[in-house]
Amino acid sequence: MSKSFIDKKSKQPLYKQLKMLLMRYIEENLSEGDSLPIESEIEKLYGVSRATVRKTIDELVSEGVVKRIQGKGTFIQSKKIVQTAGAITSWTEEMRLRGKEIHTDNTLLLELEPSQKIREELKLTPNEKVICLKRTRYSDGEPIAIMINYMRGKFIPGFLEKGLQRESLYETLEEEYNIRLEKAYERIQARVATDLEAVELQIPPESALLHLTRVSYLKDGTPFELVEMSNRGDRYQYHIELNGRNKIKHIN
Repeated sequence: MSKSFIDKKSKQPLYKQLKMLLMRYIEENLSEGDSLPIESEIEKLYGVSRATVRKTIDELVSEGVVKRIQGKGTFIQSKKIVQTAGAITSWTEEMRLRGKEIHTDNTLLLELEPSQKIREELKLTPNEKVICLKRTRYSDGEPIAIMINYMRGKFIPGFLEKGLQRESLYETLEEEYNIRLEKAYERIQARVATDLEAVELQIPPESALLHLTRVSYLKDGTPFELVEMSNRGDRYQYHIELNGRNKIKHIN
């Protein structure tokens, strides 16, 4: 393993930094079935405690990236990109956290008359139009996802003319329009790729996709954006943390 440094003065927890470094090491150097270096080696190399190493590996296990085999070690199980649900983050931010080289292709930006589905999801007024931003997103030179954002044009005047000012749409919205998304609801379903999606993502026809639909809201509860994102099933997975159980009232 090559030497990388952890910033112990950073506000980001040590295990989060270590996780990012290990994910980068796995992506660049290991294949599925290869063994991860032993805990003592990781501890010594990065200058962190054994507890930090174990917490990091526990997260990688829970996300399906590695698996422990009693008496043998820890082995790479999947090199899929893992997106953690629970906070509103942009695709760009997720990839940066994992040390990925990213770029965008096949960008399409236009104003359009919304479909009935978009109208209902965003609670649009009768004559209101939306701005559509369609992109193919690449990670380390490989097409990973097709993303379509439908946004309420009246909140972002001039966007159609100026276009996307940064790689991250959400950074553009925050910096240029002072728009911060405070809440979102997501639906995820498995389906097969259309012929066009297969071409854009460079995968065989009818390959498995994870399709995400997200509606994002402003602070006052106004729906602002509908996202339709088709992710390659062989390179993507979602990690959702659940806490506790709801109490169920029993009726006699």
